[in-house]
Amino acid sequence: MAMKMLTTRAPGNSSIFSIFRILTSSQFRSFSSPSSANYDSFPRLEKLVQLRCKSKDLTLSEALDFFNSLIKIRPIPSIRIFNQLFAAISNMNHYSTVVSMYREIMGRVDFRPNVLTLNIVIKCFCCLKELKLGFSVFATMVKKGLQPDAFTLSTPLHGLCKEGSMVAAMELFRQIEEEEYLCDVVTYATVINGFCKSGETRKALDLLHKMYADDRVEPTVDCFNPIIDGFCKERRIEDALILFQDMINRGVLPNVVCYNSLIHGLCRIGCWEEAKRKLIHMIDCGISPDVFTYNSLIDSLCKEDKTQEAISLFKMMTRNGIKPNVVTFSSLVSSLCKRGQWDEATQFLENMVSCGISPNIVMFNTMLDALCKIGKTREALDLINLMTAQGLKPDVITYTSLMYGFCHSGQWKEATHLLDEMKDQGVSPNLRTFNILVDALSTAKRMQEALAVLGVMTRKGLAPDVVTYNSLISGFCLSGQFEKGKSFFDEMGRKNIFPDIVTFRRLLDAFAENGMMDKSEKLVDVMIQCGIELDLITYNTLIKGFCLQREMDKAHDLFEQMIVKGVLPDVISYCSLVNGYINIERIDVSLKLLKDMIRKGLVPNHAAVIQSLLKKIHSKRHKHLSITHH
Repeated sequence: MAMKMLTTRAPGNSSIFSIFRILTSSQFRSFSSPSSANYDSFPRLEKLVQLRCKSKDLTLSEALDFFNSLIKIRPIPSIRIFNQLFAAISNMNHYSTVVSMYREIMGRVDFRPNVLTLNIVIKCFCCLKELKLGFSVFATMVKKGLQPDAFTLSTPLHGLCKEGSMVAAMELFRQIEEEEYLCDVVTYATVINGFCKSGETRKALDLLHKMYADDRVEPTVDCFNPIIDGFCKERRIEDALILFQDMINRGVLPNVVCYNSLIHGLCRIGCWEEAKRKLIHMIDCGISPDVFTYNSLIDSLCKEDKTQEAISLFKMMTRNGIKPNVVTFSSLVSSLCKRGQWDEATQFLENMVSCGISPNIVMFNTMLDALCKIGKTREALDLINLMTAQGLKPDVITYTSLMYGFCHSGQWKEATHLLDEMKDQGVSPNLRTFNILVDALSTAKRMQEALAVLGVMTRKGLAPDVVTYNSLISGFCLSGQFEKGKSFFDEMGRKNIFPDIVTFRRLLDAFAENGMMDKSEKLVDVMIQCGIELDLITYNTLIKGFCLQREMDKAHDLFEQMIVKGVLPDVISYCSLVNGYINIERIDVSLKLLKDMIRKGLVPNHAAVIQSLLKKIHSKRHKHLSITHH
């Protein structure tokens, strides 16, 4: 079928299509035939330009010299030589240079660009994100009577898709179809990819199905890959696998990009065994995995705490000649640090440096966080020195991890001085930094210092959140300042900061420990009004509190209530009740509960707990009791 010219129809008030409409109208079209050029006057220059353009070391300075020499020749050289030069400069990513050259020469009467010339210029405008100007060149092509090819059509489509203008892209695609321009596989793949990048995988799949019905074009792997990747990113793995099989059934062979999408998608949902099978399958099909393939699997295994399997895969990767990158090492080092395997993590760090790969700030922060969580602050400081020697500056995450380490090691002076150091280094502490310090000081009952840190925090414009308040409430309750703790709870309500389960737990625990069960009951009512259900820890706190007050009816009612609510009692629940009934000399009930607990497989971690309970029963009954035969 003959290629046709686009009509002047265009969507709405789109400025892009306005240019398209005006410049493609019949009164602007002129048809001319290119005349022959005389190359005899510049054979050596032409040969040199051809050779240098084909080489991979052409410089921009050389290209400019060639251009200036060519435009001085009369008559002007063949368009072919300019196309070679423009293409070479474009491939060097000097798009604006090509545009400047084109603008300089396009006014010459004897300069007659062809489709290839204008395709290069359209590409340059699109790469410069000047889509309107790209469309104006397209219109120039039409008015000169030149027939656009697949590249001409796909380039502006690609530009529109890349900037997410899918409505405009689809309107252009519709015009192309209506005017019976041949849409090749590149055009389809461009729009499919655009839809997927915009999160419209369903529309991309519809377009692929449309390709199935068009016997003039067969979809390639580049048409399937974006949709498979889109499904994987949406966690629609079943849909991705169905399309993958459909692709194979149609005789389209998957490539490494396709397998990478599937493997990464499977890893994201924890199906690493299936992901490993896909790895084996791709190798069996003669497709070599790349670093991205291995990274997806290694990272997934590390997150599943299967570090040794990840290390085995790392060794397989290096045996196959695939060089690991910073992502590979980061996954392994992070996993080893979290497992407390500091020596192994250090070995990987050394291995990484020996491979010429510089650790990034994320990797250092991961290692630092692991060290601080196990109290190795000295080693953490050594790591910071190594980090700065590598030219990396500690950030807020670095300092926050170190703050945690100092606080939980009781190094209060170092922790508070860290705030001053952050200020000196131009690093602003965030809410988490302050929360760590406030929580540690509150746990240590250093409430005046905790309030001082709160003051610094608010002066810096950081509003306390539920975590901050939970720490302060807990600290004041631990210090016996219940009213102060309650005042912070009330302040939360005034500031519209909603308490969470932790807030209530800490207050209830303090009330229960101090025999203030009347306040506990009122607080439970508030908790329920807030829509927060009692959990196992909360029930246990209340049961223990009532048992300590010898209010066994209330304790037992709570025990029964938790079962009805679907919260299963644990060893702590039973032991509290057993102790409570022993204290009021209800030995029969204590024994019954103890038997029930053991029958349900709820055995304390230490045998001493059972022995202690039996001893209490014995002292109350004044005779030897044994339940080993029950």
